[in-house]
Amino acid sequence: MEFTILGPTELTVDGRAIPLGAAKQRGLLAVLLYHAGDPVRVETIVEFLWQDSAVHARRPLIYTLASRLRSTLRLVGLQDALVRVPGTGAYRLAVDPELVDYHRFLRLTAEARQAIDRHQHDRGIALLTRAIEMWRDDPLADLRGARCEHLRRDMREKQFRAEKLLAESELATGRHERALARLEPLLIENALDEGLARLWAAALHAAGRTHDARDFVAAYRRRYRRAMRTDPALDMAALETAAPARSQPAAADATVPMPRQLPNDVPDYTGHAALLDELDALAAGDGIAKAVVLTGMPGVGKTTLAGHWGHRRQSWFPDGQLYLNAEAYGPAPPVRAQEALHRFLVALGVPAERVPAEAERRLELYHRLMSGRRMLVVLDNVVDSDQARQLLPRSETSFTVVISRNRLPGLSVRHGIRSLTVAPLSHLERQRMLGRIIGARRTGAEPGALETLARLSGGLPLALRVIGEHVGSRPDRRLGDLADELAGRLLDVEGDDTDEMTLRTVFAWSVNALDPMPARLFLALGLFPGSTIGAEAAAAMLAVDVVGAERALDRLARAHLVDHDTVRRYRMHDLLRQYAADRAGQDVPPAQRRAALHRLLDWYLHTAVTAVGLLEPGWPAVPDLPEPDGVTPMTFASDCAALRWCEVERTNLLAMVRRAAAEDFHRHAWQIVDTMHEVFDRSGDQEDMRELLRIALDAATADGHGLGRAGTLANLGASYFTTHDYHRAGRLFTEALRLAREHGYAELQRACRHNLASIQLRTGATRTAIDTFHEVLADCRAVGEDPGEAHALYHLGEAHRQLGHRDEAGAFYRQALVVWDRVGSLRGRSLAHVRLADLSLEAGQPEVALAQGRVALGLHDRVTDDTIRCDALIISAEAQLRLGRHRGALADAALARAVGDELADPLRQARALVVSAEALSAAGDHDGALVRGREALGLLDDTDHPQRQAVRDRLAMYHDHPGRREERSA
Repeated sequence: MEFTILGPTELTVDGRAIPLGAAKQRGLLAVLLYHAGDPVRVETIVEFLWQDSAVHARRPLIYTLASRLRSTLRLVGLQDALVRVPGTGAYRLAVDPELVDYHRFLRLTAEARQAIDRHQHDRGIALLTRAIEMWRDDPLADLRGARCEHLRRDMREKQFRAEKLLAESELATGRHERALARLEPLLIENALDEGLARLWAAALHAAGRTHDARDFVAAYRRRYRRAMRTDPALDMAALETAAPARSQPAAADATVPMPRQLPNDVPDYTGHAALLDELDALAAGDGIAKAVVLTGMPGVGKTTLAGHWGHRRQSWFPDGQLYLNAEAYGPAPPVRAQEALHRFLVALGVPAERVPAEAERRLELYHRLMSGRRMLVVLDNVVDSDQARQLLPRSETSFTVVISRNRLPGLSVRHGIRSLTVAPLSHLERQRMLGRIIGARRTGAEPGALETLARLSGGLPLALRVIGEHVGSRPDRRLGDLADELAGRLLDVEGDDTDEMTLRTVFAWSVNALDPMPARLFLALGLFPGSTIGAEAAAAMLAVDVVGAERALDRLARAHLVDHDTVRRYRMHDLLRQYAADRAGQDVPPAQRRAALHRLLDWYLHTAVTAVGLLEPGWPAVPDLPEPDGVTPMTFASDCAALRWCEVERTNLLAMVRRAAAEDFHRHAWQIVDTMHEVFDRSGDQEDMRELLRIALDAATADGHGLGRAGTLANLGASYFTTHDYHRAGRLFTEALRLAREHGYAELQRACRHNLASIQLRTGATRTAIDTFHEVLADCRAVGEDPGEAHALYHLGEAHRQLGHRDEAGAFYRQALVVWDRVGSLRGRSLAHVRLADLSLEAGQPEVALAQGRVALGLHDRVTDDTIRCDALIISAEAQLRLGRHRGALADAALARAVGDELADPLRQARALVVSAEALSAAGDHDGALVRGREALGLLDDTDHPQRQAVRDRLAMYHDHPGRREERSA
């Protein structure tokens, strides 16, 4: 099996091309393959496929594309490869990156670089040749737009660098003619690339064509000067006296010191290939002063990356390397600029006693000695832009790498210096690095444990080395046992024989350098149970205003102690979060920790109440809400804004409930769940919701709150009702009703009787259900309970429709619509319009049904109820089928099937497939109709819904199809 994205998106199995559908479906697969194994947010997918940010409008189409793609992957044996990542709104394609041509290309080029760095040019040439042969056409050919073009340029640049590296190795091994043949087309397309020009001239010279090399260099210098308004560094005299293509360092003048101060390289360096390429590109000179800033969180490998690159490119800097640890973070005080200059001058040959005492003279001497030298200067562990600025050489032939945990905007703004962020290693790179440290035999024997160890590291090379050292020193222990052991104590495991190599020590240096407010927030984030945080929630934890919290978050982001998740939300690395939690446990008194958590839970509870009040006007608030304890809940300008907050905070709210229950904030636990249930019941993973309802049930019991317990039982029953588990739902509704009667909760009694009648309606006891709904309706009207009245009217419509009383059903639906209009319930209005559309369809009025269904679909972005939307799409598809609009019917049915797939609702998927089958049959595609029909029959086997038989009856023509009989016999 092989996936291809270095050209048109393709999948081949045993040499056979697998059809991948339309362009957008191939484009989705290409995006997921490029990020193989990593989550890809829906917003990112929308930008790649449609070049806009209309996520709400595009989400339905993504559902369809993902559903079709899953079907294709299942056909080739990848049953659960495409998954939704819970709580993140992201998709992940869980395939081995080795199955994807681009990821194999990256692996081969990385291995080739390592071989060439060890002067194993023949091996490097073989690996690069294999890698380059994978390219067939423009990469990501099924994607369009600016973001994709940026990605495509990056991929082409990697191909270009691989070609240059191959030519350089061919030249180093005397294959001059092959190098010339390879370089010629590259030079035509990149006429001003100085590195390429240098290789071409060196190859001509090495092949004995020195006259041609001179002519080329002269012409190149004229061309470069016209285009760039400056002279290139390429010079024929230098080529004739130096070894070709920078393959060997220039000979040193014995009278001039050649400092070699870089820390030792690591032989098993892994990852960051793109950053190494970027450093190559920045350093491969065009004659102007050069520098770059490397930033990133502590432990991410900034110094190791710079050192590895410096050793790789040692021949580029024949006059040596200067290295300074500026001690911004660590036990020692930061190195003053004057002390740093003293060290550099001594390294450059100035006797210590002759180093000028005056600051200006010392600086001038430094610049004079650096002038004209081709040197690498590494300024590590820098505290700020000012410290680095005084040590930047003026020399146009030197290259400086500045390393800091802080972002250094001063260098970017004032000096135009590029800043590169060193990110944690990808999951695949982590596994490779561990394999090299621990050994292939042990990792190959326990791949699951290797996966766990890679995950524990969080992608930090320091953590990986600590893990590798710990595992390597215990050769007789199973990796699985060691993974369990490290899970709780990785921060304290020593990487060498000094305590400076523990993650805890490295993190502490950064945190201890913070001002008081950011330091307080860092510790508070250790108490925060969610995954991302905004300034408003941070302000609640700290008991400060939002502006102060925003400043503190920004300072943490500049120190790489948090990262931007979106424009106004922040995320913390897992190991930093663990460290923050540990520090908070040590440094913050228990009463203060509890008070911060109390404020946070108050803020989430009251903000949730505000949001749900907009989304479900008239819906009763949970009883006995606490007063906000010194926090200001968010307010929302519209129901759309409230819905967006609910969607963004869903994962956090689930985490809040778990933490609240664990810390004995029982009332907050059940009140948050009972508040959000009405919104979260509409979409998303219902099993998560059930888990929280069970937690809420235990919390209400511990709180001794009878109404809270009874209400949570009813909500848990409603969750099972949604997925057609009527037996379990009935038991829960009955128990809730018993408690409501026992404690005299009249409102809850009405709700439970209504819910039990809904089960009777779904299980065939229609007339009994009608009697109960009428009783509930009368009770609701007597006390002025509008939401209960509307729901009773709606279900009376459902009951009469089941009995075939269309006129009565329509009258009840319209009455419910009037009440929902009165209270402003958008969800209720959507529900009524869907049912009225269904009635119109049954009455032979497809045009009316289509119009009513479109009203419900038009409300979806403000409601986000996927069950209502799925039903509206099925009705719309059915109406268009009856109107002879087969293409429209197929489109809406496909989207309905995709939404049903996201809901994990086999009945709705089957209903959508029925319409697809009939539309295909009507359009003359009988084979396609048979495929859809058989798929629908298979789905019906997975549900016991009462409507299953009605759907099965519509599929009668597919029951005895030969393929179906074969499936059954199998």
